[in-house]
This record gives sequence, C-alpha cells and structure tokens, in this order.
Amino acid sequence: MSANLPSFQRYQLAFTAHIRNPHHQPRPQGVDANRMAVYQEIVFNNLFASVSACFPVAQKVLGKRAWLKLTQAFLREHAANTPIFRQIPEEFLSFLSHTNTHANTDAKTSLPPYLTSLCHYEWIELLVASMPAPELASEKINPAGNLLTEHPVFAPTMQLLHYNYAVHKISLHNKPKQKQSTHLLVHRNTEDLVKFVELNAITFRLLSLLQQNKITGEQALTLLADELAQPHPETIIQFWLETLENLRSQGVIFGTDSSGHGD
Repeated sequence: MSANLPSFQRYQLAFTAHIRNPHHQPRPQGVDANRMAVYQEIVFNNLFASVSACFPVAQKVLGKRAWLKLTQAFLREHAANTPIFRQIPEEFLSFLSHTNTHANTDAKTSLPPYLTSLCHYEWIELLVASMPAPELASEKINPAGNLLTEHPVFAPTMQLLHYNYAVHKISLHNKPKQKQSTHLLVHRNTEDLVKFVELNAITFRLLSLLQQNKITGEQALTLLADELAQPHPETIIQFWLETLENLRSQGVIFGTDSSGHGD
C-alpha cells in the first residue's frame, strides 16, 4: 500500500483487503471486529450466491466444501475488470482460465480438468439469455429462401461451441474420465428460450464456414466437400442441405439474405 495515497484511500484499501483475505490482511485500525465480520459475510454471501446460481452443475460435481474453498479463493485472488454485479460469473470463468494467476491456490490443485469447460457451458446459457439481439431488417430476409443459392441468415444469438469434454452430459453421477471432442450450437428461439443442439464435427465446420463468410450454402458445401476430399460433391451437398433445412425448422436459420449483400 502506497504511503503517498490520501488517508481515506489507504483506509479503503486496507478495509477491502481484509474482507478479501481476513486471515492474512490485518483489520483496519479502529474497526470493531464484529462489525467487520458483518461486512465480510455480506460481501462473500452475495458473491457466493451469484457464482453458485450460474454454475449449479459445477457446484454439485465439486461438492459443497470444494466449491466453498474455490469461491473463497476467487474472492481472495481475482482482480475483476468490471464492477457490474451480473458479470461476476464471467469473472469467475476468467479466474478459472488463468491458471498461472492462481497456480498455488490450494482450492485449485484438485479441480477436475473439465471444470473450466463445464463452467463455460453453464455460463453460455446466461450469456445467450441476456444477449440483446440486434434487429434484423425483415425486408432483407426471405424466410423461404433457397439455402443453396443464397446466404443463410442465422439467429443473431447463435453461438458455436467446441469443448474437449462432453460438458452437456456431466452430472454428479457422470463425471468424464477422458476427453471427448464435443460440438454444440446454442441459440435463443423466438419464445426467448435458450436451446442447445449437439452437432457432429462436419456440421460444425459447415456452420462455421457460413457464419464467418458471406457465401451461399452451395459455396460452403463445395468447400466442405473439398476439405473432405469427397469424390462426389453432389452427394454431400444434398445430404447437408437437409441438415440446413432442419436447422431452419428449429429457428436457428431465419431464412436467406435476399439483398445479395449478406446479413
């Protein structure tokens, strides 16, 4: 703590340092221990409730004691980049992801290797549920457009996710013992419900091509056929066109860009 700071700032830093780490940071002079304990309880309980609400599966998988220790370590060690309360779960993800930051944390030494992926999977539902969907110009979208000859328009909230574990299958009684490449699509439908769709690797690649490039369905499928060294591209085009139509029926694809300039 810098001696050059005004006294009130030194007091604030000492106060918050003690709340974050009461066993190793001294209580500010003149502050009653019982009153300080009230602040500690309020701060931690609110943090704990916010994190636990977003990651219920992770909490169950770890168990109450390990989850409590991990959340305490989060409060003690993580320097958040935002003061916004609803973004605490995202900060918790950052804490889990930066292993070098808390490599010596006792609470982290026994964490399962899939925990960060599991927490990201749980957090993405919150993200998509609260994501402000941009307004799409309806006159530029043809709901019945040809997915082969035009560029498909996806739901603005669509996210394509790849994990090294089958995160959507993890539970208290189903903890993965080995890696399993997993591809998922998540979006918010017209009824504002968050939906997850499991994809195979080829469908994931196809949607990635279409999401990242302003190309037609046929162009993307042709690229995909080339990548797969498919000797009869017309076969793969017909097969995966049915997949795109199925996604349109689920509301993942709104239609096609009728403007000729992408979505």
